[in-house]
Amino acid sequence: MVFAFMLAMAAQGGSCDHTREAALQEESRNATNQRQYAIAARHLEEAVAACPESTASRVLLAGAYLMARQPKQALAEAERVLKDHPAETAALKVKGNSAYLLGDTGKAIDTFIRLLDQHPADDDGAYMLGRIYYQEGRIDLAIGQFERALKISPASYKALDNLGLCYAANGDDEKAMRYFLGAIKLVPDYEWPYINIADLLLKQGDARKAFDAASMASKRNPLSPRAFYTGAKALELLDKSEESLNWAQRAGALDPNYSDAWYLMARLYTKLGQEEKAKEAREKFLAAKAKEPPRRK
Repeated sequence: MVFAFMLAMAAQGGSCDHTREAALQEESRNATNQRQYAIAARHLEEAVAACPESTASRVLLAGAYLMARQPKQALAEAERVLKDHPAETAALKVKGNSAYLLGDTGKAIDTFIRLLDQHPADDDGAYMLGRIYYQEGRIDLAIGQFERALKISPASYKALDNLGLCYAANGDDEKAMRYFLGAIKLVPDYEWPYINIADLLLKQGDARKAFDAASMASKRNPLSPRAFYTGAKALELLDKSEESLNWAQRAGALDPNYSDAWYLMARLYTKLGQEEKAKEAREKFLAAKAKEPPRRK
């Protein structure tokens, strides 16, 4: 999302070291590709220092803060951009997502509605608004936005995948599966439909097939904590506690702030009679939980 913004956008006035700014943007892109989001943000802070009036670097910095799980900083930076450029698409998206992470659902929804009023053909904006509606349990509104995204861009595989989530939430498992498979047909290497299929199969009580789906997700993205966590849940139901623990540990290693993974590890350590490790996992669960965004308003 962030690096789709044109890096060549000219800075507006003031003293600017364009060569240094471009080099720092490139360093930030490299860090982002390695999922080192905090490092990416630091590079962009330096880029902004090199070109204080550069809208391009400020938009990128706002996005980097968001990816680095610093929503307060992301929101502040996005609002700085929007003060001078109120229709800036990428900044509006960062503002909406940051506001939601900070618990201000009303501001988040208003921001995306504003974005879509200004840019009605923005399928990504419709998708993001749909995600918020889905998270808030407003399923019919979410379906409307995902369908809007698909109307704008029929190849929007993420919208298809999320329509599957909506129908699963409505209890229509058959329709949900069709949408998940439709997303896979469009982009076979996208891991999330496999994860969502695994969750659906777990709900149906088919842990074996759920593990198979989670395994396919992990092969497509070996850096996906959710794929390994979902696989761990399936293995636990299959009474394979040691294998389940290995998958849960992988999820925790990929994302040390993944509270659900630490909670599962604590339970598995207890099952395996490793109480000291269970205690340590519970402490990490509590620490990760404390870092999570506040409850939505």
